[in-house]
Amino acid sequence: MAESVLSRTLGYADLALRARTLRRSTDHEVAARARDLLVERMGKLRGLPQKMGQMLSMGGDDSRAADFDRLTDRAEPLPFEEIEPILREAWSSEVSDVVQSIDTHGIAASLGQVHRATLKDGRDVAVKVQYPGIRKAAMRDLKMLGWLSAPVGDLRRGFDMHGYRAEVLRDLEEELDYRIEAAHQIRFAEAARGTPGWIVPEVIDSLSTDRVLVTTWIDGERIAAAAERSLEQRQSLATTIINGLFANLFSTGFIHADPHAGNYRFEFSRMSPRVVLLDYGSMFELPIQNRLLILKLIQMTMTGCGDPFKPLIALGFNRDLLEPIREKLAAVCGTIFEPFTNPGRFDVRQWNRRERIADILGDDKWNFRMSGPPWLLFVMRVFHGLTYYLDKLDAPVSWSIAIRRHLNANASALDAIDATPEPEVAGAFEHQARHLRIRVTERGREKVLLRFPARSVDNLHELMDDDLQARIREQGYNIDSIVKTVRRSAYQPQTLIRLSDAATEKAINVWLE
Repeated sequence: MAESVLSRTLGYADLALRARTLRRSTDHEVAARARDLLVERMGKLRGLPQKMGQMLSMGGDDSRAADFDRLTDRAEPLPFEEIEPILREAWSSEVSDVVQSIDTHGIAASLGQVHRATLKDGRDVAVKVQYPGIRKAAMRDLKMLGWLSAPVGDLRRGFDMHGYRAEVLRDLEEELDYRIEAAHQIRFAEAARGTPGWIVPEVIDSLSTDRVLVTTWIDGERIAAAAERSLEQRQSLATTIINGLFANLFSTGFIHADPHAGNYRFEFSRMSPRVVLLDYGSMFELPIQNRLLILKLIQMTMTGCGDPFKPLIALGFNRDLLEPIREKLAAVCGTIFEPFTNPGRFDVRQWNRRERIADILGDDKWNFRMSGPPWLLFVMRVFHGLTYYLDKLDAPVSWSIAIRRHLNANASALDAIDATPEPEVAGAFEHQARHLRIRVTERGREKVLLRFPARSVDNLHELMDDDLQARIREQGYNIDSIVKTVRRSAYQPQTLIRLSDAATEKAINVWLE
């Protein structure tokens, strides 16, 4: 893929034009066409633009993300004539001397493409070949993409640009060396032996180099097909996914940080469905102390005790950016880690976390976004991948059960982490309301008294019948405004609704306590 700087620069100019057209367009047909052209251009540029498109394909809150799905492994591959010389060089022989057969139409990825082949010994394998010239192209991409200025706009002060740059470079350098990927895959396979239901293809080390990686071929369904399975199968698969990801994150600390749909396959030939995990170019090792601190934040959210400011600072969050929003941190953590607080199965489709966090933080949202340490990006990818697959499977699972064994296994270490609230300092979980209460009285006698978890206020509409909502509106209350006010207050105890009807002597009170 010998590509001149000029042609790639022109490609970026075209990409920027497509993106601008898409962003500004209000006509649905024009927007759809612009999106098609944007995806097409991302696929043609390969490298980082295609990788960006793959991550966009997982944008669960945006139905248009499906348009980027074809970048996961259905982008247009290079002709085999351009790939064959790389294989001859890597194997020091003709391709036909190594394989019985090979599918000359490859499956395109961002930095290389995969060809299915059968070795002379009869084994079916996946032959991953790095695009010629992709290293130089990827490095140019970093400059043309403005590095990381896009996600932070012009708000650079206090943002660890150097740290993010180093993390992106480290990850990219590792992904461009297939010998490192092979070592990652072998290591992950060892760890996965203790994780039921997870399959890692075997590396054929004798045929692998820095630009060619050969592994056993394992068939499996894509997430779209798996989502059509029975509820029982989807439920079992969802449980396997969450247990496996938590084991990677909290037990081994060695995580697969590229969870887009092209890297996951699902196998249903046995009693329990299994996850086939592909592509080990982007991996991250999370130190034990950081694993414990994340677990501590989850534990605090589940118990409603402690000051999240201390563990967040210990994780590497920027103190200067976090201090001004300290009183809101418990509310933010309560939303981020809400699935763990539900004892039953949690439906990620009802989470609505982005809107809720935006309401909580208001104009301070950039403080929180910019304060996190660069390495957290890879952990966020894991959770983003988890919610993506759970959403696609439409099979709620219990996060609290899945995390329990990790909390229990690290109980002593978690107890040793100081998260004691400081006197007179707002922001601890103890300052948040615990319960939402609804009381209805008639002629001085209590007719209804209900108690819900405080976070039920986010779904206040669902707790009231149409008649009650109509009465509340007649008294000048707006439930959506009430909910937003509660979020802005970081879920502090307060009166929400108080109304009475003299004719019927009926009174309704709704409050947080």
